[in-house]
Amino acid sequence: MILWLASYPKSGNTWMRALLSSYLFEKYFKGNQDIFSKMKLIKRFPAKSAFNGLVNEETLKNNKLEAFKYFIKAQEKINQDPKLHIIKTHNFCGAVEGSNFTDKYNTAGSIYVVRDPRAVAVSYAYYSNISFEKSVELMLSNNRISFNDKYYPEARLSWKTHLLSWESYPAPRHVIKYEDLLENSASILKSALVFINQFIKDKIIIDENKILKVAEECSFKNLKRLEDKKTFDEIEKNKNDKEFFRKGLKDDWKNELSPKLIYEIEKNFKDEMKNLNYI
Repeated sequence: MILWLASYPKSGNTWMRALLSSYLFEKYFKGNQDIFSKMKLIKRFPAKSAFNGLVNEETLKNNKLEAFKYFIKAQEKINQDPKLHIIKTHNFCGAVEGSNFTDKYNTAGSIYVVRDPRAVAVSYAYYSNISFEKSVELMLSNNRISFNDKYYPEARLSWKTHLLSWESYPAPRHVIKYEDLLENSASILKSALVFINQFIKDKIIIDENKILKVAEECSFKNLKRLEDKKTFDEIEKNKNDKEFFRKGLKDDWKNELSPKLIYEIEKNFKDEMKNLNYI
């Protein structure tokens, strides 16, 4: 079964992925502290490699959205291996073109990473080399579908629709706030490991010292330093070599967004932001 590590883009998913992979897969690397290599063991969906033998590329040339019809088949293929698969996604948990993202036969649960949408707007604008206005426009759009050479289409839709789709999916869910990661990543990592243990027979050993060590290795400051030394190869090629790990600050949006854009975000996401104590 699949345990999704899900989030809207630029919400802390990659950071959480670094923490989990460094804790869970250290034994496979024999002292090699290359965090980015460890992260690759938590794969991303819908990576094209998951669809080998399922999709006819010629069929998709005229309509890329046809790929959504194969999402569940690709998950069935992954689940032929009966272990728990932790997989990253930015897809919303709903239907596109009449095809569901997942189903109860393939999904065990989810870890959902959420971030203040005002901060998401700023981070995505810098990462994508677009204006803050364009970034907010994308976050408000329920037609937002991302295309990339490495992946089949990702239906991201609006920040609100994305959040509610995962909140309403009937499977165990563990919500992590980006702001809590900034505050105490060790505590957040431990909570995620405890959550994962409910899905597996051979339980993960919760080692407090190891958790503290991994939290230090995977601090935002250290991930940014590592990116400066070695290219993080999951950066999308059309982003003009922008930094993936930029500032990681909690309230930097206050220095970046205009009052008009702040009002627009808070007006459209008011209830969800209140529920998450963002306003």
